[in-house]
Amino acid sequence: MNAPFYKFGLFGDEASFIIAFLIGIGFGFFLERAGFGSARKLAAQFYLRDLSVLKVMFTAIITAMTGLYVFSRLGMLDLSLVYLVPTFLVPQIVGGLLLGVGFVIGGYCPGTSCVSAATGRIDGMVYILGMVAGLLGFGEVYPRIVNFAHSTSMGQITLPQLFDLPYGLLVFAAVLMALGAFAASEWAEKRFGGKQPDPEGSIIGGSRRLTPVRALALSLAVIGLCAAFAGDPYRGHHTTIATRDLEMRVGQGADLIEPAQLADWIIQDRNDFRLVDLRPQKDYIAWHIPRAENFPLASLTPDFAAHNEKIILCSDDSLEAAKAWFLLEAQGFKSVYVLSGGMQGWKDFVLFPVRPQGATDAAFERQAQVAKFFGGSPQASNTEASSVATPAPPRVAPAPLPTAPPASTSTAPPRKKKEGC
Repeated sequence: MNAPFYKFGLFGDEASFIIAFLIGIGFGFFLERAGFGSARKLAAQFYLRDLSVLKVMFTAIITAMTGLYVFSRLGMLDLSLVYLVPTFLVPQIVGGLLLGVGFVIGGYCPGTSCVSAATGRIDGMVYILGMVAGLLGFGEVYPRIVNFAHSTSMGQITLPQLFDLPYGLLVFAAVLMALGAFAASEWAEKRFGGKQPDPEGSIIGGSRRLTPVRALALSLAVIGLCAAFAGDPYRGHHTTIATRDLEMRVGQGADLIEPAQLADWIIQDRNDFRLVDLRPQKDYIAWHIPRAENFPLASLTPDFAAHNEKIILCSDDSLEAAKAWFLLEAQGFKSVYVLSGGMQGWKDFVLFPVRPQGATDAAFERQAQVAKFFGGSPQASNTEASSVATPAPPRVAPAPLPTAPPASTSTAPPRKKKEGC
């Protein structure tokens, strides 16, 4: 099983909450064991007397960076599925400065304050109360600063993308920066805090023998140097297709979504799929299925959507849909389906279903309700319908079903579960 495990469906939402809870307990435990539940120890870093926080944070960053790089290069991790927090440059710089000022004054950051309060420290509890008050105050002020908060947007961007640098070179530079910071921290602690370096835990002090700390530093430097020449850790836009598996899926119809099933999903207001309309923009504007987004074939680039999303393709042309399906499969998208029968199938089975000869009102009632929900109308029978032209698709918003919430007719992307901080 490749990582990230949640994105590849190894566990669902409920399990993810349990795992996050356990990780949080472990994180808090190790913070307390490292002494980071003490405001004195945390604030000492700003006076250069005790830089344990800087060392721990840099160790975590470098371990994560080199580990992610190695696992990605080995094919055990798909970095393209790892969530990146969008960058709003100026607001985040201002927010970082405010957090730093609060850290110096209160002696805690949000995470360490929770650890401190959990161990019974009064100053940690007071800090949490101040944090809650700040959140409430921010909620009141936010409508007035919303434009500023969303200014200087750079999207989900990384430094290699911004400066057109090799990813591995950045890894190597970060490792060297961390090793330099460790050495500078030892000097500063000795100079301003009167702290003598631990011979077993020092990089520059003590004996010249290879201690475990120095061995770890050397290993990270070697990994960083290898990364500088190893290339891009992202899998890029190239992939291979298992033709036998592809043939089996096509033969079994595993790549098709029936119109009735799609209609039920829209009525249920499910947000675990994206409906992609491949038709020209003028046809899309004339009428389209609710929740559909207009992406002509030429615009289906490898980054138009997350590769683990469920994507349903619809078009007037079955060949166009087949091309799009194959293109997305070749680009590494995991769950791509085609609307069976295309737009005509949607008309025939959802908007204007025909009552089969001999069918009772009760048997046809569900189809009639679905048709009215989407603004269509059921047809009488095969014999009667054959002499009547197919009605034009509705351009009005669908009427609500009595037993289901109304479906949105917005063409904006469906709501996604939030990720990250």
